[in-house]
Amino acid sequence: MNDSVRIAFEDLKNFCKQAYEKAGVPEAEADIVADLLVRSDLRGVETHGVTRLPIYIRRLQKGFVRKESSITVIKEKGPTAFLDGHGSMGHLSASRGMEEAIRRAEEYGIGWVSVRDSGHFGVAGLFPMMALKKDFIGYVVSNSAPMMFPWGGKQRIIGNNPLAYAFPADKCLPVVLDFSLSVVSSGKLILCRKKGERIPLGWAVDKEGIPTEDPYEGYEGGGSLAPVGGHKGYGLVLAHEMLTAVLTAGKWTSKIKSLYEEDPFGIQGTCHSFMAIDPDCFIGRKGFKKNMDEYILAIKGSARAKGAAEILVPGEPEHRTEVKFLEQGIPLPPNTARELTGLAETLGIPNPFQGSR
Repeated sequence: MNDSVRIAFEDLKNFCKQAYEKAGVPEAEADIVADLLVRSDLRGVETHGVTRLPIYIRRLQKGFVRKESSITVIKEKGPTAFLDGHGSMGHLSASRGMEEAIRRAEEYGIGWVSVRDSGHFGVAGLFPMMALKKDFIGYVVSNSAPMMFPWGGKQRIIGNNPLAYAFPADKCLPVVLDFSLSVVSSGKLILCRKKGERIPLGWAVDKEGIPTEDPYEGYEGGGSLAPVGGHKGYGLVLAHEMLTAVLTAGKWTSKIKSLYEEDPFGIQGTCHSFMAIDPDCFIGRKGFKKNMDEYILAIKGSARAKGAAEILVPGEPEHRTEVKFLEQGIPLPPNTARELTGLAETLGIPNPFQGSR
């Protein structure tokens, strides 16, 4: 397999679901996680998609993650709730957290839910997008395993602590902003290493703090990702830690293990916070979406830079990719396809690429 292999969304989702079920995950929960995982690839975010399936399955098999979720309410008051994931899969803890935020926004106009002792949840933007079904605004912030050094320091002690927003619109597409606070995600370096590609200078430094083009030395070999925006990105990293782990007395980034580190003594322990806002509390849902259209069109219709074909807003590229991949199939790199084929053999489930183009 020297070229990308294309596979239909439903076929890839079904394979992932079977893999999770073989690992001991209940059918309904396997369906949720598989859908979120493959939807990442569908939207073109391959760093957080099925390339992570082998490590997710391995962690389940070794008992580092609960096979069946256990998510409990520790405390609730009005529009807020505090949940404990007890080491459940991050995708499930995050789905439950966002559902709770939306439910409280339906009653109070706004909902804020924080979750501790969760795990890696993939693409952050998929969770605030859940609020779009109600024409609500969605928001999520999370801490993560250590990936960067603090401004002025050299120890790898802070995470890239992502955030994501989703804003509904009327005739225009929703605006979905989703990014971590490193220049690129660790998954991007891992994917480059799998593809045998170098990385641009400025993405990461090696363990000695020297800028590197080697994706392995920049992360898996002990290096650190570079923060976006210098000291400004560093400041947001701290704010996100305070809105998650500090707020819930959960694990700080420095105590969270990477997906690729084995920790038989405890769960990963990632913390997240979710918010949903009902525009009906302000101008109204219809009015808000109309205003969103006007604003989006004003931005897109503004003067373009020389050589620019179009001005896009966040979420547009991913939506276009989704439409394209639903029609043509999701392309997977050769190494990822080989890993999934090997996983299928190990688990004793059908090869997902039989008949794929």
